[in-house]
Amino acid sequence: MRCKKIANTLADMCNNLKNAERARKKEVIINPASKLTQKVLRIFQQHAYIGEFERYDDGRQGKFKIALLGKINHCAGLLRLNYKTNQYESLERRLLPAPGLGIIVLTTNQGIMTMKEAEEKHIGGMALCYIY
Repeated sequence: MRCKKIANTLADMCNNLKNAERARKKEVIINPASKLTQKVLRIFQQHAYIGEFERYDDGRQGKFKIALLGKINHCAGLLRLNYKTNQYESLERRLLPAPGLGIIVLTTNQGIMTMKEAEEKHIGGMALCYIY
């Protein structure tokens, strides 16, 4: 078996989640596992897009086993571009189908959080992915 190279593991995770939801699967296995992926999955779980997930070691990078709830319509990784707080509204209009529907995940100097949390704290950040 050939080793596949992944340029953006977060975008690959989002694509796997979306494809498994469209195939109406109950669970999906995501690899490779990373701290970034774990934090983004925790945000998805807090907003009830996915169920429980667990990380298990396979002797390499590790994998996540994620329970799906059937609530993901679209999920995608983004290029990591910087956004200021005054650009959040235009970013939301461009990515999400309607205001308040879905979340955009950012990485900031205070950690990984949703765009609404970053807006409340008045801090900018880099967009990682979005889900609705």
